Amino acid sequence: MVRKFFGLAMVAAALSACATTVDPLVANAPLKLAFTEPVPSLETRAATGDRQAQYALSFLKKHGLRGVAKDPVAVETLRATAGAPHTRTMPIYQPGVNGNPGTLINVQITDPGVSDADAARMDLCGLTLLTAMPGLGGQLCGSPAAYADLVPSAILARQDLMLNLTAVDPASVSDCGATGPLWTSAGMRFEAGALDEAAAAADRIIALCGEGEPSWHARVMRAVLATHAGEADKATVLLAPVPRPAPAPIGAYASFAMMDAQARLEDWTAYAAERDRLISASVQALSAEPGTKALDRFEAAGASVDLFERESVIRPGLTGLIVGVVHASDPKASPRAFWLTTSPDMMGGTVPSYFLDEYRCDGRSAFKYFDPGSKQPSVEEIKALIGEVLRGELTATSGLSFNGPPSACAFPVQVAPGLGDDQSRPPSVSSTPLP
Repeated sequence: MVRKFFGLAMVAAALSACATTVDPLVANAPLKLAFTEPVPSLETRAATGDRQAQYALSFLKKHGLRGVAKDPVAVETLRATAGAPHTRTMPIYQPGVNGNPGTLINVQITDPGVSDADAARMDLCGLTLLTAMPGLGGQLCGSPAAYADLVPSAILARQDLMLNLTAVDPASVSDCGATGPLWTSAGMRFEAGALDEAAAAADRIIALCGEGEPSWHARVMRAVLATHAGEADKATVLLAPVPRPAPAPIGAYASFAMMDAQARLEDWTAYAAERDRLISASVQALSAEPGTKALDRFEAAGASVDLFERESVIRPGLTGLIVGVVHASDPKASPRAFWLTTSPDMMGGTVPSYFLDEYRCDGRSAFKYFDPGSKQPSVEEIKALIGEVLRGELTATSGLSFNGPPSACAFPVQVAPGLGDDQSRPPSVSSTPLP
C-alpha cells in the first residue's frame, strides 16, 4: 500500500499549477458521483455520453471499488471519452433595434468534459480519501471543506479498498507459519461485516495450526462468529485449547467469548466459574502491576469490590483514575467494573471534571458527574456511590450501548483490567494468565 501511493505529495506539488477558481465542491462533482451514485445508474449514464458519469465509472474500475471489477482497458476508454470536447450549436435570439425584427444567432459552445488534468487531480484527491490523508486531501481536493464534503461518501469505498488490498484466498495458504496475511484478511473482513469470509479464513488458520498458540486468535474470532450464528456449543469446543485468560494481546477476550457461549447454552455453573476465574485473575494482575495501588476491598449488596488506584487512558480525552472490580455472588450476574474517570471541562476549558462510570460488556453508564473544579472524590465517597449503584439506589444519568461487529465483550479492558490487553499501559508480568 505504501508503494502504491508513494509520491502523492510530489505529484500534488506538480499539479498545484492546475488549480482554478472553480468552486472545489463543483469541481469534485464527478468524483463524488463515484462514491454516491448507484453503479447501474452510472453505467447507464456513462453509456449515453454523460462525461461526469464516465469519469466516475472509470475511477471505480481503476481501483476495483463498490463491486466493480478492475479493468484498466475500460478505464482508458472511459477517460478518453470523458475528456473529448463536445461542441454544440445553441440558438440565441437577438432583439431588433429601432423597430427592426430580431434575429436568431447560432453560437458554437464547446464543453471540454473532464480533462486529463481534472481527472489526475480528482484521482489524487480520491486516493487521499481512500487512504485517510486529510492534510494532503485538503490541498488536492481544492480545500479542507471540499475534502470534508467527500469523506462521508468515501468511507465505504475506503473499506472496499482495504478489503481488496488484504484479500487472501484461504486455499492458497498451506503452512501455519505463513498464515499472517490470512489473519489480517480475516480481521479486515470481520470488521467490515463480511462474516462468512472471516469465518473461512479463521477455519483455515485453525486447520493449519491445530491447537497451538498460532491458532488462538483465530479460535477466539471463530468462537464469536459461531455463537453469533447460534452455535454456542461449537464455540466452547473451539475455545477449549485457548488459555483463559489468555496472554496479551488476547487477554480477557477469550474468557468473555467463552462466557458468552455458556450463557447462550444456559450453563450457569460453567458461566459463573469462568467469570469468577477471570475476575480473580484481573485482581491478581492489578495487585502485581507496577504503578497500581490497592486501595480497599468492601462488600455491598451481596457483592465484593476490589478498589485500585490505576491511571489508564479509556479513550482520548477520558482517563481512568480509580477502578473497582466487582465479584458478584449471583451465578448469572454479568461482570462489571466501576471507574472514576476524568476529562477536561465539558465546555472545552481546562478545569478537570470527574465521573463515576460503570462498564459492562454491553455498554457503559455514567452514574455521577462531579462539578468542574471540584476536588477528586475521596475513596470513601467512591465506595458509597458504588454501594448505592449495587443496591439499586442510584440510577444512571447517561449511557452508551455497543453497536458494531459481533462481539463477546465491547469493553474487555475496562471490565477486567490488568490482563495485558490494555494498549495504553506498558506490558508487565501481570500480562500472563493464572496457572
